[in-house]
Amino acid sequence: MASNSPREIIHLVASLLVLTIAFTYPDRSPELMMIVAFGVGTGFILHELAHKFTAQRYGYVADYEASPTGLFLALGLSFITNGGFVFAAPGAVMIRGKNAPYGYYDPIQAGKEFAYISVSGAVVNLLLAIMFLTISLFIIDPLASKVLWWSAFINIFLAGFNMIPFGPLDGAKVWRYNPLLHEFRVKSDYQ
Repeated sequence: MASNSPREIIHLVASLLVLTIAFTYPDRSPELMMIVAFGVGTGFILHELAHKFTAQRYGYVADYEASPTGLFLALGLSFITNGGFVFAAPGAVMIRGKNAPYGYYDPIQAGKEFAYISVSGAVVNLLLAIMFLTISLFIIDPLASKVLWWSAFINIFLAGFNMIPFGPLDGAKVWRYNPLLHEFRVKSDYQ
């Protein structure tokens, strides 16, 4: 399993900082920024690493890259809407090819792999949200409870947002693989 390069770590940290600012704007109190940084840090970074490690499991080369456009949209829309809307797509895991056995490329298998790679981030977000909510049931400290609730909310938001079946979001890739749609396409091709 490949490790994270210094360039990839810089891209992850820059994205984390931008998302933290976007999610806390206009209230930039140190307490709220630390709370949101924890939620974004767990949700965003583990979401992207889930994509990376799932892709690597299938034999692909994968690295996170920040998107200047995505970073700008996250901050810009948050500022314009006074914190009312955050476009949380600051970058993506870039997946490069793998060697197919005997030079054979199976588009159905590749589609399935990309669907699993795409859904892995949302699965991690939902598991984190469940974990944070469960732990919050046993926590008495108000600050710790606030951290857990914000973290759960951010993880639910990231999972839901990323599963929208639109454009470059993960939901579009999962939707493209949908076995029911694939079977319909195959039948219509041969009829």
